[in-house]
Amino acid sequence: MKVLVVNVGSTSVKYNLYEMDTEARLAAGAVERVGTANAEHVHEGGRDKVAFTGDKATAADVQRAILTHLRRSGGPLAEPNSLGAVGHRVVHGGEKLIASVQIDDKVEEIIAECARFAPLHNPVNLAGIRAAREIFPDVPHVAVFDTAFHAQLPPHAYTYAIPHELYLQRGIRRYGFHGPSHQFMALSAAEHLQTDLSKLKLVTCHLGGGASVAAIDGGISVETSMGMTPLEGLVMGTRSGDLDPAIPMILAKDGMTHEQIDELLNRKSGLSGLSGIGADFRDIEKAADAGEPRARLAIEVFVHRLRKYIGAYAAILGGADAVVFTGGIGENSVRVRHQVCDGLFYMGVVLDEEANKTSPAAQLGGGIVEVSKPRSPTKVLVVRTDEERMIAREAMRCVVGASGAIRSVRARPIPVGVSVRHVHLSRADCDVLFGPGYELTKKRDVTQPGQYVTRETVDLVGPKGEVRGVAVINPLRKATQIEVARTDAFALGITPPLRESGKLDGTPGLTLRGPAGTVTTTSGVILAHRHVHMNPQQAKDYGVSDKDMIKVRVEGDREMTMGDVIVRVNPDYDLDMHIDTDEANAAGLDNNSVVAFDGVQR
Repeated sequence: MKVLVVNVGSTSVKYNLYEMDTEARLAAGAVERVGTANAEHVHEGGRDKVAFTGDKATAADVQRAILTHLRRSGGPLAEPNSLGAVGHRVVHGGEKLIASVQIDDKVEEIIAECARFAPLHNPVNLAGIRAAREIFPDVPHVAVFDTAFHAQLPPHAYTYAIPHELYLQRGIRRYGFHGPSHQFMALSAAEHLQTDLSKLKLVTCHLGGGASVAAIDGGISVETSMGMTPLEGLVMGTRSGDLDPAIPMILAKDGMTHEQIDELLNRKSGLSGLSGIGADFRDIEKAADAGEPRARLAIEVFVHRLRKYIGAYAAILGGADAVVFTGGIGENSVRVRHQVCDGLFYMGVVLDEEANKTSPAAQLGGGIVEVSKPRSPTKVLVVRTDEERMIAREAMRCVVGASGAIRSVRARPIPVGVSVRHVHLSRADCDVLFGPGYELTKKRDVTQPGQYVTRETVDLVGPKGEVRGVAVINPLRKATQIEVARTDAFALGITPPLRESGKLDGTPGLTLRGPAGTVTTTSGVILAHRHVHMNPQQAKDYGVSDKDMIKVRVEGDREMTMGDVIVRVNPDYDLDMHIDTDEANAAGLDNNSVVAFDGVQR
């Protein structure tokens, strides 16, 4: 299977073509000066002028030039229908697009909505997607989001200390960026350390023109330095990173316009503004070596901010197994790695100075190297990041599925929806938990039409323990229902029965805690019986009826058959099998998986 990865910027389009059986890169190139009459396609064979129909080269002209080049005689896509998918890098997915997803018109609409958080990036990303869908109409297109890897940040990490209504009504919160790079670093570290990623605590540092740090616990991002936009956090090439929020207000009072302040903080600050030389770290290092005081200050501020974040994230993780560097600065600056790690001895970092000078990943032509001493409790790793390869993997996973079996060859497939613990509230209980007449706000849609996850959450309190930040699903119901997995029930100290939704007689209750009050229910907690939603036409296609029990077959590494799957038929439903997290983990399934219909259970 061949996957084309496209990364569209404001003035350039980069692409990579992979053969995913081996992950070999078959082609790579870029089109520069997009949007002008001088656009050039740079590839392995040289440079070509981009042909265009109007007065300048558009996104569609660029995609057409790339396709023509790849499909040339003897080219990697010369064989018809050899392209399996196109993966697109998109900066911001907000709260609705929290995982890589096949692109349709609805996904395009959400990407456009999220442009308010990433006005420099999402519009050009979207223009590239639309052009590519026209040029490659018969190929699945997958959006891979910079924000998606950070989608599981806990509320205490993503919430800003401003009136909470601004989050509930406008989605103002921390989202994080550079997701594919942080994910690639984490996977590379686990492979190098020969340890399952679920057992590792990592601080990953993406240091380039844009820079961010992430705290990764067991493969999950639990904190990251960039915020609602890519402006927050570390000192960057031209971005200020963290600063007193009163500064823009003072500048505005002094007469600067919104546009001027935006230009100042995003394009004229950071290393460029501090050094007065520019954003290229190599030039700044040369100037610092020559004794230029502003260049030295720029490096000192950059290192100080980075070391501060690494230390804070090690505290959040309760220690780190490794600190991982990547990006143009992270891979190539011996000085930065030395100065940062020199202050981290207290957290178990012992740098091998000779290895740090002679074995960066960039000099090895790729891969990962260890630059800490063997006795160092916390390893220091340098990775040559490969965001494009990560995007290709995500695109393939979306199209092929987690098990590696292509969906189109499955016999009568059923998509899987993993149902995480959640609560359906009654109007009365909602009033107590959030305030009289409170209207829950939409965070993102779920698989079934008309239902959605709200931004508001509640805590579950049982006899033995509690589970915090549990999702609420709207719309409201006649009676409150709490759906948990068996492992959640153990933690809470309750024994709920296996039940269909709505059948609450004889079920246990617990205490729900919200921002305005608590509710103690006498019933309503269930282990949800696995089930499949279908509309009448889908039920007809599968030859089943409402309330039938069916079997499904799970293929892949954990092959099994699941029985006692209840069919629910309703005109408002769409095809989707719901299982809880315990069942999904046991079968190796996730929200990108499908199972095969294995007949009605007699």
